[in-house]
Amino acid sequence: MNAFATRYLAALEYKDYRWLWLAAMSGASAYWALIVARGVLVLEMSGSSGMVGIVTFAAMAPRFIIPPIAGYLADRFDRKTVLATVYWINTGTTVLLAGLAFADVLELWHLMTLSVMNGTARTFQMTSTAALVPNLVPRDRMLNAVSLNAATQQGSRLFGPGLIAPLLIFYGTDAAFLLSAGFYALGLIMVSRIQTHSTGNIGPGTNMLASLGAAAVVVYQNPKLRVLFIIVALHCSMTMSFESMLPIFSRDVLGSGSVGVSYLMMSVGAGGLASALFIAGVQEDRMRGRLLLVAGVLSGLSMLALAASPNIVLASLSAAVMGASQAAFMTLLAAMVQMMAPDEMRGRISGLNQINIGGTMAMVNLGNGFIADAVGSSAVLTTLGIGFVVVMLLSLLVTTLRNVYVGGVPTPAPAA
Repeated sequence: MNAFATRYLAALEYKDYRWLWLAAMSGASAYWALIVARGVLVLEMSGSSGMVGIVTFAAMAPRFIIPPIAGYLADRFDRKTVLATVYWINTGTTVLLAGLAFADVLELWHLMTLSVMNGTARTFQMTSTAALVPNLVPRDRMLNAVSLNAATQQGSRLFGPGLIAPLLIFYGTDAAFLLSAGFYALGLIMVSRIQTHSTGNIGPGTNMLASLGAAAVVVYQNPKLRVLFIIVALHCSMTMSFESMLPIFSRDVLGSGSVGVSYLMMSVGAGGLASALFIAGVQEDRMRGRLLLVAGVLSGLSMLALAASPNIVLASLSAAVMGASQAAFMTLLAAMVQMMAPDEMRGRISGLNQINIGGTMAMVNLGNGFIADAVGSSAVLTTLGIGFVVVMLLSLLVTTLRNVYVGGVPTPAPAA
């Protein structure tokens, strides 16, 4: 491998990880394409940003309940099998969504029901993937692997909305739904190529609630894990819960209509992908800690820039910075959490962290949609952006977080 690949793409040297990475990119692209297409369609059907928030909430709400169950199953059964099953489910439900749209019988309740099913399977997918990643690469490549996996979540915001943008312009949301189903089917094929089989240490007959409680105790008793979980929840609620506002922001503030939503999401994804790839090559613990602080502050400031943007060009640039800073922050945190989680509990701890991420985003997206109807999307973006900058400044007063910013989380030594 050349110097660039050795530093930034080292985990892709391993065949099974490559298949998992490609599957994750394909599945996440389908998810974000659906977020955009559903939002555009719901706004057309209802004229309400609040209704967009409800449907977005329906897709994210399972992350309040499902992650611990998904984590338990990822530790109890073969992680590849769990992953393949949920790709089958998402392929089928998205094909059904496209069929209803093409038949012109799609109603809001169909969208909400299928959004819940999509979000449930997506939660299993993310949790199982996070648990499987460290089993596919050596320990000294784990941070790179976790960072590259996070890059799929960011890059998919570029590829998914980007690929459906021309379909939204020329053919409508039904074609976008069909392409999303194709992404899921492609991901299923890639998962089937993975040869590694792994589970946690949960045996038959183990009580699920007791095993989840044990994982929660591990998080609570580790000061760094505990405080990282808290800052994740604050970051996701204040800077990453904007999807339900994009349709009305594009329509009323930018005058760009449905295609503007795709452009904004693509910009978020482009910035996020570049940032996550950069983070994958950062090897010094102290540098990762400092970048975490800088990225957190920029996450808030970039929302202020987006809110103040008068046209789609400046809004897209602001969204790219927003995506870059959010991705850097979340990628660094995800890598730190994965490095501190014991392998035998990684599925369950990943599940608990997914509640932090997706559950928080679901609830705040729901509220943001209705608040944007009342006071305007720019006002909501401004308030949340200022709020998170204040949070990051106050976090310097917390000793554990200050130590993370100064020294990062040390990379564990490779197994002898």
